[in-house]
Amino acid sequence: MKITPVDDKNTLFIIEDILSEDTLNKMDGENLLDIPWVKQSWQEEWERRLLEPDMGSIFSDIEQEIDALRHEIGEAVGMKFTEINSRFWVDTEGFTVRPHIDNPGVKIALQIYLKDCENAGTTFYNLREEDVEIRDDGQRYHWNNRQPYPPVRYTFEGKKNTGYIMLNNMTQLHGVPITLGKDALRLSAYCGCKE
Repeated sequence: MKITPVDDKNTLFIIEDILSEDTLNKMDGENLLDIPWVKQSWQEEWERRLLEPDMGSIFSDIEQEIDALRHEIGEAVGMKFTEINSRFWVDTEGFTVRPHIDNPGVKIALQIYLKDCENAGTTFYNLREEDVEIRDDGQRYHWNNRQPYPPVRYTFEGKKNTGYIMLNNMTQLHGVPITLGKDALRLSAYCGCKE
């Protein structure tokens, strides 16, 4: 496993080679569209499925494998994690995400792409605090949506066994600027890191 900051802010990191080849090979045999799913809260309008896999499935193995690395992951970003929980998303045709800032309830996010999906990684932008409106609502931080978009900070590839760790703050503007086409599937583990 390799974790590298994308710049000197040390709030956004590239993570590579987190899962074993054996686990990834088992994952390749899954028919993702046959797995039970529900809509993800706060994302009901997105073409996203929150998978509800059976206990003991390959998804349980992936969650355990990621959680087993919690100390190394925490150390790499200057934190101590007691647990890493994973949920699994399959994004389908029509999926896109306009740039947004996560609500403050998301303190640390770890997203790992589990399948290659060309050009469908997450893009982060260099956002200034003065371009963020703070509201008294659940979302809290709102980008003022000025065009053009702010300069790109970093674009993560939609490459299997890679992803990012984001230490959330009011300037972590990010999104998926492409729209998935027919037959494209974007599979990822989205992990919450508990301190």
